[in-house]
Parts: sequence; structure tokens; C-alpha cells
Amino acid sequence: MAKIYYLNWDQEKQNHGPATELFHKISVEQVLDEDEKPRRQYTQDDFQALYRELSTVEVDSNDDLEELWKEWNRGSRQESREFLDLRYCESCDSYIEGTGEAVTHAAQNHGYDSFEETGEPEYIHGVRSMTAGDVVEIDGEYFQAKSIGWEKIRVSDQ
Repeated sequence: MAKIYYLNWDQEKQNHGPATELFHKISVEQVLDEDEKPRRQYTQDDFQALYRELSTVEVDSNDDLEELWKEWNRGSRQESREFLDLRYCESCDSYIEGTGEAVTHAAQNHGYDSFEETGEPEYIHGVRSMTAGDVVEIDGEYFQAKSIGWEKIRVSDQ
């Protein structure tokens, strides 16, 4: 099993929060001086502030990271069913599996009238593709997506 964590740059209310800064550093890491590069070690608290757990999926080993990348990227033509079905509700900051469940969620929680409207409401949509900075945890080991490839990082209690 693998846990997928998305870096919160896309949900920060301010333009240059800590997750956005980390995303930019990872995106241009190859041109940064050593002291400017993103760190490779995080405390649990730091990690939880920067990342959100998105999904748990089936994998055989960390050799499957490239396959997982393809499965969680829109337009790869190899998207997984889990990725395509996962929905995000902006109104209550929650994830929902499947379009049918998303419409039911909207009707029950946000007053959406599924008899008068068609499809999903605008505040519910698919999740973004995996990108540089996102993390996959396999067997307690954490791997951070880079502009090209993956790098092991450390997440510890202290």
C-alpha cells in the first residue's frame, strides 16, 4: 500500500505561503545554491502543515513510483480509476469518491438540487494532477516527486 500526500501549495490562501515556497524551490532546485535547496528532512508537525493525505492505493514496491506518477496525472492516458473518480469539495474542504457520491454530498450538505441541476456543482471537481513536491509513502519510507524522478526524504517525530 502507498499513501499519496499532496503539497498544499494549491490550497494556500496567501500567494507565497510555506508550501508554495517549497513547491517553487523543488521546481527550480537544479539552479539553486546548496544552502537554498529544499530540505530533505521534516518533523511530523512540519510535514502535516505542508501536506494533506489524499489517498491510499495499492502498489507492490517503491519501484512503482513512476507508474503511480502516470496514474495520478491527467492527460497521461494511463490515469487510475481512483484518480479519475476522486472529487474535492471546496465548500467543506473534503474528498469524495465518485460523481454520484459527490452529487449526493452536495445535496445533503450544501442544498444542491440534483433534480433541477445537471452534473456536479462548480465547487466540486476532480483533484489536480500529481506534481513536483508531492510525496508518496511506501512501507514507512517517504519519496518526494522532483521535476524529474523521485528522492527519498525523512519524516520523523523530531
